[in-house]
Amino acid sequence: MTGHNDVVRESFTTQATAFAANPWVTDEERIRRLVNAARLSGQERVLDIATGPGYVAEGFARVAQEVVGIDLTEAMLSIAVERTKQRGIANVSFRSGDAEKLPFEKEEFDVVVCRLALHHVREPLRVVREMTRVCRAAGTVLVEDIYASEHAERGAYQDRWEKLRDPSHVRTLPLSELLRFYRDAGLETETVSTAADLTPEVERWLATTKVAGDLAAEIRRLLEEDRVQDLSGTRPFQDEKGRLYFHARTAIVAGRKFR
Repeated sequence: MTGHNDVVRESFTTQATAFAANPWVTDEERIRRLVNAARLSGQERVLDIATGPGYVAEGFARVAQEVVGIDLTEAMLSIAVERTKQRGIANVSFRSGDAEKLPFEKEEFDVVVCRLALHHVREPLRVVREMTRVCRAAGTVLVEDIYASEHAERGAYQDRWEKLRDPSHVRTLPLSELLRFYRDAGLETETVSTAADLTPEVERWLATTKVAGDLAAEIRRLLEEDRVQDLSGTRPFQDEKGRLYFHARTAIVAGRKFR
């Protein structure tokens, strides 16, 4: 029986090269926004969970003492290692690891960050608890992810087309649920910021996971219905050339481990 981690590995192995080139992954201003939310002094040891091609790890490495990036997918890790080597980033290292069972002892890191990955895990609370476990007292747990409508039927509509496009997608969390996870993990939520400026172009978004044919057509149909009827809160729209986009609403939540 195929486990979910195997589904994640297969999906991100397939899309590794395209994913690493996408503007919603590489955008330096978005990475800077995330790094700034950690309020670093420059002496921190940082863990980047689900590091993917390593852009976030690199962003933190430029202002922290040391960064460790982990990911389930070797194809992603290979890109991260090669990228940072070519760019001369010496204070970052990468290893294979499962976010639900982090291969580290308690309180090893000053900052633990996870970007655009919680919607790919079956037990996101477990991940937040693991992030908290390996974070030192008074350290920072930082999550950036897409978030869903607070209305269950609207969130389910978004997940419907997300899952068709990428089988490793599990569920987009509403912001209130993510905040409850912080509370339940023993974190004091300190800052929350939201943005709606991440607007993937649908055809490129589909091409990243190599979706085509009838499946792609069904996703386009669902998004078009969403555009006309406002079914998910992602507000799909067309540009002047008729290209379809949607708003992948994101939140950055920073919490302090107070005990």
